Amino acid sequence: MLTFSRRRDVAAWSLVAALVAGASGQVRAQGPAPPAQPDPVLEALVAEALANNPDVRTTESAVAAAQAAIPGARALPNPMLSMTFTNDGWAPSLGTMPMTTMGIMVSQELPWPGKRGLRADLATVQVRMLEPAVERARLGIEAGVKRAYYGLLLARELEAIVTEQRRLWQQIEIATRARYAAGQGAQPDVLRIQAEVTRIDQQAIEQAAEADVRLAEINRLLARPLDTPVETPAKLRLAPITESFEEVADAARGRSPELQAARLAIEASEAAAALARRELRPDLTVQGGYMNRGGLDPMWQAGIGVSWPIDTRRRRSEIAEAEIAAKGGRHRSGSLELQLAYRTRERYTRAKAAERLVALYDGGIVPQDQMTVESALANYQTGNVPFASVLEAITALYADRWARAGLVAEHARLVASLYEASVDDASAMGPSGAPAAARIRTAASGSVAGGMSGGMSGR
Repeated sequence: MLTFSRRRDVAAWSLVAALVAGASGQVRAQGPAPPAQPDPVLEALVAEALANNPDVRTTESAVAAAQAAIPGARALPNPMLSMTFTNDGWAPSLGTMPMTTMGIMVSQELPWPGKRGLRADLATVQVRMLEPAVERARLGIEAGVKRAYYGLLLARELEAIVTEQRRLWQQIEIATRARYAAGQGAQPDVLRIQAEVTRIDQQAIEQAAEADVRLAEINRLLARPLDTPVETPAKLRLAPITESFEEVADAARGRSPELQAARLAIEASEAAAALARRELRPDLTVQGGYMNRGGLDPMWQAGIGVSWPIDTRRRRSEIAEAEIAAKGGRHRSGSLELQLAYRTRERYTRAKAAERLVALYDGGIVPQDQMTVESALANYQTGNVPFASVLEAITALYADRWARAGLVAEHARLVASLYEASVDDASAMGPSGAPAAARIRTAASGSVAGGMSGGMSGR
C-alpha cells in the first residue's frame, strides 16, 4: 500500500508528465496554415505605415516637385523688351530731326524645331526615374513592418513558452522536494532545479526586452508614439510557399524598383544624347520694333537672327558622354538582374529549407523529445536513471520548441523579403527601406549625370 508521501510524489510527477504532454501536443496541433490566411492586424499596420511613414511621403514629394518642372522644360526662353533713344546731333532733337527716334524693341529666341520637345521628354524621364524610389520606399516599409511584426509574434510566443516552462520547473521543484523529504531524492537535485527556475527568469527578461524593441520598431515605421500598444491575437503559423522558384523570380524581376530605375537610367541617357545632337542645330531670334519721331512719321523695323553653334566640341563631348552612360547603364541593369536573381534564390532556398525543418520538428524531433521525456520520467521514478536525465530531456524538448518557433518566424520574414524584391541583404538593410530608396535615386541620377547636364544646358 502506498504511503501518503509516495502518493504525493506519484501525483506530482504525473502532473509533470501531463504538462509536458500538453505542451508537445500543442506544438503538433499547430501545423502549417493554409497559404492564404490574411492577418487583419498585420494588414492594418501595413496600411497605416504606407499612409503615414515620412520616408514614403518624402519620395512622393520629390516626384511631385519634379513633375512641376516638366512644363518649364517645354517653355520658350523669356522674350526681351528694350527701349532706345537715338538723337541726331548734340542737342535733343526729337520731332525736328528725321533721324532722332524713341523706340521700343522686342526680341524672342526660337529654339530649333524639336529641341523643346526633347527637353520635355528628358524632364519626363527624369520624373519617371524618381518613381522607382517611391515604390522601393513602399516595398521597404511594408517588408519592414512585416519583419518587425513577425519578430514581435516570435518574442511573445517565446514569452509564453518561458511562462509555461517556468510553471513546469516549479512543478518539478515541488516533486523533487517531495522526493527529497521522503528520502528518495538528493539535495543536489533540488538545487539543480532551483537553478533552472532562476535561469528561466533570465530568458523571460530577454524576451520581454525583445518584444519591446520590436514594438518600438513597428511604431516607428507607423510614425506614432513608440510605446503605442499592438495587440497580436494571431499566432506564428507556417504558411508554405506554393509558387515555384521560376514564378517567384519572375514576379521579383517585374516588381524590382532597382531594375526599373536602371532601365529608366538608360532611357534618360538616350534622351540626353538625342537632345545633345539636336543642340548642334542653330537657334533663331526674331525682332520687332517701333520708333517714334515726335511730330514726324513713325518708323518700324523687323529682323531675324541665327545663333549658329560653330564650335561643336562641347556638344559632341556631351553626346559621347551620354552614349557611354547609356552603355554603362545596360551593364548595370544586367548586374542588378543577376544580383536580384541571387538574392531571390537565396531567400527562396532558405524559406523552403525552413519549411522542411519545421516539418521535421513536427513529425520527428518534438514527438521524439516527448517520448524521451516520458521515458526519463518513468525510469527516474523507478530509480533507473538519475535526475539529470530528466532535466536534460525536458531542456531538449523546450530548446527544440524554441528552435521551431524561430524557424517559423524566419520563414515569414524571408517571405516578406521575397515580396520586397530587394537586391540588398535584408539583414543588413534598414527595416524602413529608405536607404535603398535613396540609393536608387543616387545611382539612377549618377548614371546619366553627364548626359542630362549636357542636354539640359542648352535650355
